[in-house]
Amino acid sequence: MREFFYKYLILTRRGLGIMFEYRVSMLIWTLSASFPLVMLAVWLSIGQGGPIGGYTPGDFIVYYLLVFYMRQMTSVWVAWELDYDIRQGAMSSKLLHPIHPIHEYISNNLADKVMRFVVFTPIVILVALFVPRVNLVMTPLSLAFFIIAVIGAWLMRYLLQFTLGLFSFWFSQALVLTDVAWLLILLFGGSVAPLDLLPEPLRTIAYYLPFQFMVNFPVQILLGRLTTSDILYGLGGMAFWSALFYIAFRVVWARGIRQFSAFGA
Repeated sequence: MREFFYKYLILTRRGLGIMFEYRVSMLIWTLSASFPLVMLAVWLSIGQGGPIGGYTPGDFIVYYLLVFYMRQMTSVWVAWELDYDIRQGAMSSKLLHPIHPIHEYISNNLADKVMRFVVFTPIVILVALFVPRVNLVMTPLSLAFFIIAVIGAWLMRYLLQFTLGLFSFWFSQALVLTDVAWLLILLFGGSVAPLDLLPEPLRTIAYYLPFQFMVNFPVQILLGRLTTSDILYGLGGMAFWSALFYIAFRVVWARGIRQFSAFGA
C-alpha cells in the first residue's frame, strides 16, 4: 500500500509539472467554466422584483459562487484523453505500466485540482467574508460535510466520464455520450438553476438522478438548507451511485480491453 501511494505521489508531481508548463492553457480552460457566473447575472436580473422561491439576490450570489467553485474542483476531461489514447494507440504503452491506467489519468487530474484549490478557495473565503448579503454556513461540521461531498462529487463525475470515454473502444463518436452527460449535469445537477426552482416534473426527475449530487447537493450544505439527516442521506446516495459507476467502469473496461487486444493494438 505504501508503494502504491508513493507511485501516486510521483505521478501527481509529474502532473503538476505539466500543469505549470501549460499554465496558459489551464487559465483558458478555467475561464471556460464561467457558465455559473452567466446564470448568476440572469437570476439577479429576474430577482430584482423580490425573492424567487425563497432565494434572495444574496442567496443567488452565494449559490452560483459555490456552483462555480464546484465546477473548478470537480472538472473532468478524461474522456477526451481516453478517446485520443485509444485511437492513437497510446493506450498500449499505458497497459505495460505497473499500475492500472486509470490511476495515471487520475493523478493528472489531481494535480490540476491542487492548483485550482490553491487559487479559488481563498477567493470563495474572501467573498464570503467581505461581500454584503453573502452568508455561508461555515461551521466545522458543515465544512467537513462539504469537503466529503466535493470529493464524492468529483469521484462520481470521474467514474462516469471514464466509463463513457471507454466506449471509444467501439465507437468513433463516443464523445457524444460525454456531451450528453454534460448537458444532463447542467440541467439536473443545479448549474442552470437551483433544483427547487425547476418546474415539475423536472424537479422530481432531478431528485431521482445522480447528477444532483455532483453540484446541487454540496452547495446546499454550505447554504444551510439541509438538515444533518438530509446530508447523511445525500452522502449515502453519493456512495450508492459511486459504487454503481465503479461497477460499470470495471465491466466496460474488461470488455473494452478485450476489444482493444482483438485488433492487435
